[in-house]
Order: sequence, then C-alpha cells, then structure tokens
Amino acid sequence: MSAVDPYAFMSPAAAGPGVALRTPMERRHIAAGAAIEERDGWRIGVYPEEGEGEGDPWVVDISHLGKLDLRATAAGIDELTGGLAPGEARADGGVWTMRLTPTHGYVLCPFDRVESIRSATGGAAIDVTCGLAGVAVGGERRRDVMNRSSGLDVRPSRFPANRCMAGSVMRVPTLVLNEDGRISMFVGWEYGEYFWDAILDAGAPLGIGARTPAAARSPEAVA
Repeated sequence: MSAVDPYAFMSPAAAGPGVALRTPMERRHIAAGAAIEERDGWRIGVYPEEGEGEGDPWVVDISHLGKLDLRATAAGIDELTGGLAPGEARADGGVWTMRLTPTHGYVLCPFDRVESIRSATGGAAIDVTCGLAGVAVGGERRRDVMNRSSGLDVRPSRFPANRCMAGSVMRVPTLVLNEDGRISMFVGWEYGEYFWDAILDAGAPLGIGARTPAAARSPEAVA
C-alpha cells in the first residue's frame, strides 16, 4: 500500500490474472446486440462496423481507459503537466494530460500503463480508472449532440481541440476533453449506464450509433 495513496489496493490495475473488468455499460451493449469480448483485461462491447456514415454522430464506451487524478501544488502540477495552463490538454504517445485548475489535473492512458505512470508521479496521482466511466462522441455532428445534452459552450472558437473543462452534461458532473475529432466525457462510475442512455437519446434525432472502441477493433477495421 502506498503511503501517499492509501487506496492503491483498490486500483483495478492491481487485479490479478484472469480477472475480467466490466464497464458500467455492459448490459446496454448486450441489449443492443453487441458481442462482448475480453481485451487487455476488460470486457468490451464489439459492434458491427457496417453502415457507418462518415458524417453521422457516433458514441463509444471508453470506460476501460486508465485514469489518474493529479493533485499537487501549483508548482507540482506545472511539473507534472509540462507547464500546461488551466483548461489545456496535450496528447503524447497515446497519453492525454489535462490541467483543470492550478492544482488539479488528470491523465488518460492505456490501461496497461496506469501503474508505470502513477509510479512516475511520485505519489501525486491516484488511480480512478473505476471511479470514472467514459463516453466519447464523434462525427461531424458531435457538437450538435453536445448542444442537446448540455449548456456548455463547445463551439470551436470557445472550446477548440486540446482543451478540457469540468461542467454539467445531462445534469451529471462531467470532465470534458476535446480530442480534435471526438469529445470525450467522464462521469462518476455509478452514472455510466444512465449517461450512455442519455447521450444516445440526445443523439437519436441525429442518427447516432454506437461503435466499438478503436483499440478493440480488428486490425482490418482500424486500417
């Protein structure tokens, strides 16, 4: 057990071999006819890729991503985020670093990198992978889905790529990240199933459809 992170023993990254982790949306994936496959220790909903329109909004369950909560002094967060200003985010080798406030940030990463990144922070990070469920919305009309879900201003001029913020989406406290091509949102794990349904309902008039997480697709589908 870490002296700095007394909850390290609860980290899903510490789960033993043979333990398959589930996202809060699994029942919804099964109900929608998705196959459930185990990938990198997680049970992932795999959807048919046929019939996807390039301009249609789409939604994907990204709860399986690793998530680290960074808390330190302003100088400490400066060092951990590489000098990001509050509200800024940066991608580096599949890892997103976000700074929400002078003393608070987050890291999103592949699940298998959680422990190595957490250790590298010197105890400033707490693993909240199973504390936050994740939903990403993409497609040309992704901002239309957001406008139907929240009063947050996600216009390109106000919320461009590589920006993050905290706000309310579907009346749930939400961490929002603009990844340039999709908008990723993270809510409390207990809200995951509700949030998935709510975003699908908001996007229904726009023809929204569920997709398989890119990392869980076959190489042919990703290419």
